[in-house]
Amino acid sequence: MQVPRRFIILVLLATFCCTGKISLAQLEQRGTPPKFRESVSLDVNNAVLKKMGSVRDYLSEKQWEDAVDILVQVSLEDGDSLYPESRGRYLRVSEYCQNLLAGFSEEAITIYREKVDPRAKRWYEQALAEASEQPLLNIAEQALMSSYGDDALYRLGEISFEQGALSQARFYWMKLIPAVGGAQQSGEAGVFHYPDTDLPIPEILARLILVSYFEGDLKRAQFELSVFRERYPQVSGLLAGKQGNLVALLSSILTDGALVSLPETGLEMQTFAGHQTRNYRAEKKIEVGAVEWTFPIPAAVSPGFVRQPAFAKPVPPGFFPVIHQEHVFINNAERIYALNWKNGLPAWSNDKEDSPVIYPSRIEGAPRIPFRPVVGVPRFTMTIAEGRLYARMGSPVTSVAKDERLGLFSELVCLDLDQGQGKLLWKISSSQLREQNFVWSFEGAPVISGSRLFVVLHRGFPEVQTNVACFSTETGELIWNQKVCLALRNIEEGVNYISHLLLTLAEGQLYLSTDMGAIAALDSREGKINWVVTYPSREEVTRKELSDHMKTGLMPCLYDRGILFVAPQDSTQLMAIDADSGLLLWQTEFPVQVRNLLGVNSSTLIVSGNQLLGIDRETGSVRWKVGYQDPEGFGYGRGILAGEDVYWPLREEILVVDAAQGILKKKIALRNLHGEAGGNLVIVGQRLLIAQPQKITVFGNYGKMQSDEGKKISALLTK
Repeated sequence: MQVPRRFIILVLLATFCCTGKISLAQLEQRGTPPKFRESVSLDVNNAVLKKMGSVRDYLSEKQWEDAVDILVQVSLEDGDSLYPESRGRYLRVSEYCQNLLAGFSEEAITIYREKVDPRAKRWYEQALAEASEQPLLNIAEQALMSSYGDDALYRLGEISFEQGALSQARFYWMKLIPAVGGAQQSGEAGVFHYPDTDLPIPEILARLILVSYFEGDLKRAQFELSVFRERYPQVSGLLAGKQGNLVALLSSILTDGALVSLPETGLEMQTFAGHQTRNYRAEKKIEVGAVEWTFPIPAAVSPGFVRQPAFAKPVPPGFFPVIHQEHVFINNAERIYALNWKNGLPAWSNDKEDSPVIYPSRIEGAPRIPFRPVVGVPRFTMTIAEGRLYARMGSPVTSVAKDERLGLFSELVCLDLDQGQGKLLWKISSSQLREQNFVWSFEGAPVISGSRLFVVLHRGFPEVQTNVACFSTETGELIWNQKVCLALRNIEEGVNYISHLLLTLAEGQLYLSTDMGAIAALDSREGKINWVVTYPSREEVTRKELSDHMKTGLMPCLYDRGILFVAPQDSTQLMAIDADSGLLLWQTEFPVQVRNLLGVNSSTLIVSGNQLLGIDRETGSVRWKVGYQDPEGFGYGRGILAGEDVYWPLREEILVVDAAQGILKKKIALRNLHGEAGGNLVIVGQRLLIAQPQKITVFGNYGKMQSDEGKKISALLTK
């Protein structure tokens, strides 16, 4: 079995026998997975497969130069296509070739370096002369096994560490750690290890310990330090700008707890699940008091689809508010509402007579109601970044029925919050993204990195296809559009289908669970696919199941310190995947669909569906479970982590649970005390906001019952 890179530091130090927390046994899959027929089609080049067969033949005959020539050619000509490295795991061809080269004999590596070193040298000298990162990336992409590959990796790790991209720094530095027990020489190309670096390994290991520390994993950092102290007690080197004994330098740094800022803490919910890693934890727990104000969201025609209901239970909690400064924003298919979360008044106004609608300025014409039946659950998400709000608006339908008479278009809008009080800066309609008369649909709200916006595109004809596209945040101009996969259509051609896929953004990588048999990682710079993991997809799914919000969830990948947690909605599997390599760490099957990945604390992944569960982050085993067997007591809406607790909504109450041990600490009676229901939770300031199926309700911190004036404001805002 292939061992993920981030565990190799422990293997190298011969410490697996010293701890029961991290062990090789925990990385094994539970049982032998059955063979499956993939439900997706990926861009695999058959010509590359044949050439790789020739490489194997040349290797067996020790014709090193012929094998090297083919790998160099394939990397240059077809480097961006995918190669089936192992069952259910695909790598980009250029990366696969470098992994393969790392396992070659010394003679073969020498031949390779004679061919590529001149080019790699020019890139490396350019990087030093210009203090530029791109030439180093060129080496990592196209000449990693050159004589300059290890220097490029080391410097890229330093740059990432300085920028705070800790997992990315680990990704680069781990490639410099020698393979354990000569594993790379076996010819397996699953994980890259630079085979013959002359860089000081203890200094690299010391930096990896710092990564663990600054990620907030203090127990792991202390454990790694104890092993390092035993193995390298007298070794000196350069660390954190100081020269000296590495153990002493590490000990000095690790005793200063003020240096650590845990990555899962945060102040504002700025997108679905709070953060673009989809791993948010509010800084402090709250004490929920009385209702301060409510805002009924006027019914829109499009979410309900009165001709053909889009869901079995009429109104799911499908609103996911976002917060910016003193304002809360909510959207449906047609409008975006902006309110002051402190008092419920319209944003940027003290006049309760003003409209809370900031987009569109006015509705023109009647909303378009689909002619053909609709399957799926409408959900509405937005993202806030750098003082701007980005929302996916328009028809929730993403796969239009073949004979649908109406143009069910969606759009992305960008509003200026900091300078323009919600002024529209630009919008993109899916009708602009035509390709041979077939129109794309936008999935969920985008993720943002600097001046770039990333969003999932989907279409149902001529084949079901999922793409990831990149647009400029300044102009809305398309920068790149990357195909991810094709799939078989799982509903009839005459039915409109609603989906709402969301990307996860972490350390410069984009992650997507397609909910149709594939999970993909893409580079955010150029949109290149780094890896794809496939899994058995359920083939028989009824319209009723797809339209029941109690059986489906909004489930983007959750990223935490180098691990990607995924619970695809077309599977009963919960998986942990090494985010850098795509290697499966563990998988656990649940008889009931997981509907929410809520977040991760130091050692526990919190998931919910009908019940709330704490999953061991390292092994996938269930550590604790909270909830009822009665359907009336099932989870209802998305909960939230706050401090050391989880706030988990049911239909009539909220359970407050200790996230580490699963101990029920408190019940907040919504129905009995306040006449309110559960929904999607947001914590802002010392207030709890619940996005219920048809309204927003805000609770104070042990506040007084809502005043008559507050009730009047809520009533006026609905007119």
